[in-house]
Amino acid sequence: MKQHRPYFMYAVTLAQLALVILSFAVNKDMTGEFIQTQPSLNYMIGPAAGPLIRMGARFVPCIRTVPTYTSNSSMTYLPYCPTGVTTPCKLADVCGFDGKADQWFRFIVPIFLHGGIVHFIFNAAFQLRTGVSMERDFGPWRIGIIYMASGIAGFVFGANFNVLSVSVGSSGALYGLLACLLLDLFQNWSLIQRPWIELLKMSVVVIISLSIGLLPFIDNFAHLGGFFTGILSGLIFMPTITFGKWDKRRKRILMVLAIPAIIVIFVLLFVSFYSGRDANCSWCKYLDCIPVMGWCDDLTS
Repeated sequence: MKQHRPYFMYAVTLAQLALVILSFAVNKDMTGEFIQTQPSLNYMIGPAAGPLIRMGARFVPCIRTVPTYTSNSSMTYLPYCPTGVTTPCKLADVCGFDGKADQWFRFIVPIFLHGGIVHFIFNAAFQLRTGVSMERDFGPWRIGIIYMASGIAGFVFGANFNVLSVSVGSSGALYGLLACLLLDLFQNWSLIQRPWIELLKMSVVVIISLSIGLLPFIDNFAHLGGFFTGILSGLIFMPTITFGKWDKRRKRILMVLAIPAIIVIFVLLFVSFYSGRDANCSWCKYLDCIPVMGWCDDLTS
């Protein structure tokens, strides 16, 4: 296979590093400290939720009206203010920009934001170790489309379940790449040395990543949305090796079926989100947060 230069992964990682550094400055401006230490230390060595929202984190009230939070006309101030935002607060104080609940770019910008140095190091390690290798094989355009589609779908999917949670990071996009690795394993099973061992390794990575997703700012729903989007986009954009006419026909059929499937999924995700009919799931937040140290009781956890 032709080897490509990994421009996309290097550019994305540098942009994410720059925004991590910028987030310290924003946190300093809003709270007087470079990292969050009050009311508790941000274990990822990074900013509080308020500065992350101000920078473009996914926070549903900044994207559309949320009943009981922003739509009560008799309420001058918001009932809850994210950590780092001065109380009492209004929507403009929390969201910044134009202060209106129509900031659709919050499904894209969070891919480049992180909850702190630790969060960034984990994601950057995977991008530079695995993502760069994949881009050398796939090319920047293919890997870029898979990466961004998985990241966006992950944030939209999570927004349907966790309305008042703050979410940042490229984990959804990276889960899309992980899904492509799994797809590549199954499509080229006969070429892989010890394929069962490779499958076991990937399974362990998925389990560990979902466990890390229980921590604040990291959205397991974004992981799931990114993973399934990665499978479909991988069927469409990944270069493939064929083993005879039937195998070639089978892979072409899967590619053709994946095109309308991914379009329908994106349409359904956005229609569900903007309809305002949030998933009635009182326990869903516990898939994203460890119920200790008060994290799950905080609006921003």
